[in-house]
Amino acid sequence: MDFAHLTRPFVIAHRGGAMQVPEHTLEGYRVAVGQGLPVIEQDVATLADGGLGVMHDGTVDRMTTSSGNVADHTSVSWKQLDIDASATLGGGWPDGLRPPLFEEVLTEFGNRVLLCAEAKSSDAMGPMIDALGRRGISPASVLLQSYALADCLLARSRGWDVIWLGTTDVDRAAAEGIGWIGPEVGSVTPAVCARAHAVGIEVACHTVNRRHLRDVLVADGVDALFSDDPVYIAGDAARRTSDLFARQVWLPGMLADTRRGRFHADDGSWGFDVSGTATSTLMGFLAPPDPAAFTLRLALRVDETCADGRTSCGWVLLSTDDHPYRPSSGGSAGVNGYLFLLRGDGSLDVQRVVEGIAAPLASSTGATGLTMGSYVPLRITVTGSGLLFARDGRADADADADATVTVADATHRPVPVVHLGGAFAGARFKDVVFT
Repeated sequence: MDFAHLTRPFVIAHRGGAMQVPEHTLEGYRVAVGQGLPVIEQDVATLADGGLGVMHDGTVDRMTTSSGNVADHTSVSWKQLDIDASATLGGGWPDGLRPPLFEEVLTEFGNRVLLCAEAKSSDAMGPMIDALGRRGISPASVLLQSYALADCLLARSRGWDVIWLGTTDVDRAAAEGIGWIGPEVGSVTPAVCARAHAVGIEVACHTVNRRHLRDVLVADGVDALFSDDPVYIAGDAARRTSDLFARQVWLPGMLADTRRGRFHADDGSWGFDVSGTATSTLMGFLAPPDPAAFTLRLALRVDETCADGRTSCGWVLLSTDDHPYRPSSGGSAGVNGYLFLLRGDGSLDVQRVVEGIAAPLASSTGATGLTMGSYVPLRITVTGSGLLFARDGRADADADADATVTVADATHRPVPVVHLGGAFAGARFKDVVFT
């Protein structure tokens, strides 16, 4: 494999895909490779004995059960650290994973997976190149990276391709023979990409986790995208019609609008603990088989409510794309769709959302009542001309008025993108199925 033959734009599994797997672990890299992702990224720092550890941060505090500086560890003590997977990711991953040494990554993945390795410490680039040489890794299968121009020049002088991170200085990159620039998302424009391509330089953008943003960047002309959620960004292969929460693992496109929530092993659900605000998570892996007309069924449980007595609810947002919905921020640009709420008193609401602002369309007329901690089966039906929201099993002609809400509205179509959330309460979701 080599970078020259990858179809542009391609996706780089940032930290191995940090939204789905414990970042920078051999176990996480194996999942990424097993998903068919062609490129995995490493952050490499020099250890006290000259070894090379793979970790993003300058300390081990966030990722492990220990604390202290990465640079203070030896290769031996590095392999005694425990990755705190349950805290950093949660659900489905055991604690006790070990952070890898760069040599271990090269042994397992070198020359069979494309590697994109960043010099994270100022003295790491030379030893990284030495390690690649010792292992006989083909330069065609590696892209090195650094924010430091001096590191990039060192890599080029020794025959390795390199991404100069954080820059849009195309002229300087071209003068120095650097073949890639790596600007942040907000610095990418069509003009930057066109100028780079005109002098033979490619553009790798970081970090991209939403498809609406990906689409803009691809139109701008980027050649590669770093992503914490690479399967979701790479395409639709992982789209499903039902939840897989019982597996207790993060799925492609399961991204925090405000928070990611957590899994509950006792009943195979996912959701939010009680909170004093509104919370929301994108379910990017979920999609109706026909986005023009579908039914979504789910079970929603509202748990204890916030102590200040504000109206609590669990809810589903169906939106036109995957812009993040942040309901407590006074509006979310780009978010258009419909909000379906089960309130703590058992009533149902349907609201139209325009640019992140929700406005009521219809509500149930009574209150069926809601038992805290018990699941309520719900049904949402979307047609070309209207919406139906019901407490499932009670949506026939004889149903109580507070069990069904029907709305004639087609302002936003299609609305195939699912976000699940809650406000001023704990909320759990399971048995989410599209038909």
